[in-house]
Amino acid sequence: MNPTFDDPSITAVYRYLIGATEPHRAGQRPTPANMPRRIQRPRSAADIARAEGLDLGDMARKPRSERRSGHRPSRRSALRVVVDNLVEAGCPRQEAAELASQWLRADPSPEGVRRWVDRIGVHRPDVALQLRLHGLGVDDLNVSINGMPARRRLRDGEAIGQVVAALLMLRQPPA
Repeated sequence: MNPTFDDPSITAVYRYLIGATEPHRAGQRPTPANMPRRIQRPRSAADIARAEGLDLGDMARKPRSERRSGHRPSRRSALRVVVDNLVEAGCPRQEAAELASQWLRADPSPEGVRRWVDRIGVHRPDVALQLRLHGLGVDDLNVSINGMPARRRLRDGEAIGQVVAALLMLRQPPA
C-alpha cells in the first residue's frame, strides 16, 4: 500500500526514492524520469570493494596474472605432451588421446605420467590413480612384496586392492 501525498513534488520525491517510474502515456515520448533505472553491475571484486568502501590493499591494484606465484603450463599443452608420450610408447594416436586425460587425472605432470607408464604400462591409468589416492607413488612400485616387486605383481594381473594393502602394510612400523 503506497501512501498518498497532496503535494505533487513530495509524491515525485517519494516515487524516485522507491524506484517507481511514471507510467508511459500513449502518444508521448518517454523521458528519463519514466525510464527504468539501470544498475551498473560491478566487473570485479575490486569494484565491489570500492563501492562498499573496503580497502583490499595491494590485491585491488595488481592484475590477476601478476598475482600468480609462478608460471604453470596449461593443461592443454600437458595433454599434448602426454598424447605424444603415449604414442611413442606404442599406443595408437586415437587411443592415446582418450587415455591422456585419464592419465592426467592420475598425475598432473607429463613427466610423472611417463614414469607411471614405464612402470605399469600404457593402459593402466586407473591403477596409478588408485595408488595415488592411497598415498603411494611411482617409487613404491619398486618395493618387494614377498620377493616380487609391486610393479610386476600389477603387470601380472594381481588385483590393485591386494597390492595397495600389501604396500600399506609394509609401510607400517612393526609393533
